[in-house]
Amino acid sequence: MEILNLPAVLFSLLLLFSSIPAPAQSGFSGDSALAVLRVLSVDIGPRPMGSPAERQALQYAVSKFREFGCQEAYVMPMMVAEAVNTNSGIAVGVLKGKTDRIIIIGGHIDSAGPEIPGANDDGSGVACVIELARILSKQQHESTIMFCCWGGEESGLQGSKYFVDHFDKIDSVVLMLQIDMADGSSVLEIDPEYGEINAPRWLVGAAYETFYDELQSSGLVYPVASATLNAATGGSTGSDHDAFLEKGIPAIDFTSDVDFPIHTPQDHLENFEPSGLKRTGDLVLKLFERFDAGVPSRTTEQYMLIQMFGKPLFLSHWMLWVVVGMAFLLALISILASRRRRTHLAEPISKVRWSTIKLILFTLIIQTFIWLSETVIGLIRGYRFPWVNNFEGFVVLGILVGLVGLWLVLRLARRLRLSSDPFVFGWRAMVALCVITLLAALRSPELAVFPGVAALFMALALLVRSAGLRVMFWMLSCLTIVRLVFFEELGLIQRLITENRVHSFLGLVGYEAIYVVFFTCVSLPFVFGFAAVYRASGVDFLWLKLFRERRGLLVVSGLAICVAVYLMFQPVYGPKWYNTIIVEQRYEMGADSSTIKLKASEHMDGTLVQVGNWKSVFDEGTNNHDFTATQLSQVQWVSLGREIDSVKNAEDTIRLSRRLELHSLLRPYTVTVIYRSSLPFSVESPWTHGGNLRIGRESDSLKIFTWYSFPDTNLIVPITFGLRQGQTIAERVELTFDTLAHDLRLAREYTNIQYRTIVAGTDTFSSSPAAILES
Repeated sequence: MEILNLPAVLFSLLLLFSSIPAPAQSGFSGDSALAVLRVLSVDIGPRPMGSPAERQALQYAVSKFREFGCQEAYVMPMMVAEAVNTNSGIAVGVLKGKTDRIIIIGGHIDSAGPEIPGANDDGSGVACVIELARILSKQQHESTIMFCCWGGEESGLQGSKYFVDHFDKIDSVVLMLQIDMADGSSVLEIDPEYGEINAPRWLVGAAYETFYDELQSSGLVYPVASATLNAATGGSTGSDHDAFLEKGIPAIDFTSDVDFPIHTPQDHLENFEPSGLKRTGDLVLKLFERFDAGVPSRTTEQYMLIQMFGKPLFLSHWMLWVVVGMAFLLALISILASRRRRTHLAEPISKVRWSTIKLILFTLIIQTFIWLSETVIGLIRGYRFPWVNNFEGFVVLGILVGLVGLWLVLRLARRLRLSSDPFVFGWRAMVALCVITLLAALRSPELAVFPGVAALFMALALLVRSAGLRVMFWMLSCLTIVRLVFFEELGLIQRLITENRVHSFLGLVGYEAIYVVFFTCVSLPFVFGFAAVYRASGVDFLWLKLFRERRGLLVVSGLAICVAVYLMFQPVYGPKWYNTIIVEQRYEMGADSSTIKLKASEHMDGTLVQVGNWKSVFDEGTNNHDFTATQLSQVQWVSLGREIDSVKNAEDTIRLSRRLELHSLLRPYTVTVIYRSSLPFSVESPWTHGGNLRIGRESDSLKIFTWYSFPDTNLIVPITFGLRQGQTIAERVELTFDTLAHDLRLAREYTNIQYRTIVAGTDTFSSSPAAILES
């Protein structure tokens, strides 16, 4: 026997492992970034657009840029954001390079509301930006670097839009790298698009190569279904890189998993995993170093991105149209082939009628079972949304209860017989999928390719002869649409739905009915396809005949009961996900009482109510409650003054100059001034910014001024109206405060209490001579 030479073996292993490249190291410090994040989210706290806290955060970022040696560091003011008056801005730090070519590294500094600390979204991104400024200030670089902390991102990407429109050297910007959330508890998502505009392939490819090969990290993902739906719906989500892509500048965003309590008060440091700071910071740093000497091209592209085994796959639009075209062609071939192969059984087909209606009924029954499972648990536990903290568990429960519904349907099918002819179901499945594909194609080829591929697989399921292949292709067809319907950010959307405050019984029934009807419609093509495949195969695949026996019911109902019992004892809300109660007090100036409304997504029983020294527990099983408050001394926060300065006749128009003065003891969260008339009129004011009012419902006979958020306590609004003789204008002023004028206070475990007081005043004035003299 040969004896192993242990030293030689160890030396060989050392050589082997030394040949494997080590992860690239950088000077990025996660601890330094975390210290910055602590200042932003804890010391400064919530930072909505235009608030004093946001301005403090902007100044803090500027001070750090100066500390790290930026040759320029300043706040670019943004006094208006899409016609909303604001005191927001962009914190900018500039490290000059050997050339005037500019690379921008950015993150947004605002948070989504006055109760939201914004630790992850996006204090973490700004912390990375500031730490990158510290690192890059110590290095020589070719490109000029601009570090930008955008204000107003949560209000519609306002800071980046303003920057792109007003920065005089925007044509010198060759690359923009955005960091929007850097939590480390899950995956890191890459976002290279805005609508149908995509970052160039070289930038996306470099991001994947740097992340996986150079940094040897894991978890970079592209949410293709979410991105496709987002683009098809007009870009309802996005980040500050969007404005640069729209301008034709290569840009990309990196964001951590949205399955995090963003846009809630629980977006704080205790729920944040700091390891993501270095993960994202290293990636952006390496990308900058890679393109510091220049970018391959300053352009954007159009393609569909698919990620396979950690590699990006780019599909040009013509490829997508080819797939859609093949789907239509195969659909037609499968229908014709099924018709030629249809067999008339010994029992005439004409005797089995209404198969389509029966199958729709069966699908409706199964979907009702699926969606009612959560409702039953909720009724027993006293919650409207019992799945908030256990989303995956309720998915399992829904599947099991859906199988109970399937068992019932299979038993009903013995009496309500279905046709034995596969063609009856097959052509309906194909037509339905083709119609869906055609409608999706009207929106975008990326959206159309999902039902197109589903139609392609379904056609193959109808064409092949093997029962096993038929089942496989049918399952692939289903999975394609499941991928789209159950998209990556569904958990976030579902939790946003919990903000629904419908409180009537009929409202709740309608709420559940929407889901049942929607998923019935979505699943019908695949139910028809399954019926066609099942009838054509002539074998009992998936053991349905065995399943419909009583033992099948015993198995699935037993499993469903076990899961339901488990979920009954799981907390619905916890440290990460909270319920919300909104307390809103409305006071009309001059009234002798005010209305206080309590609105919640969940029932409020068990909520502690305190007024002064009086305490009680709310015992009503409702999520909506109104009461009248007569304690009005604390509502006297606001005084309004109105004066007519001058009146001039100009041809057919009377120019009436009027001054509105708003004085408040506290900073209001928002101020809205609305002018209405039955006839068109014009306004001129410094607050209209050139008369460019673009607020929602505004028209010639409606003008709206808005201040957001926390404007000065004294606002003077001079306005010159262009009116007709004798025209009357109605004025309404609303000031919203982020606190309650009444001393009512609520408390409940794992519940956010949001307080708002709205103080409103109305007035009318006219351009008639008598009314002016009276004023």
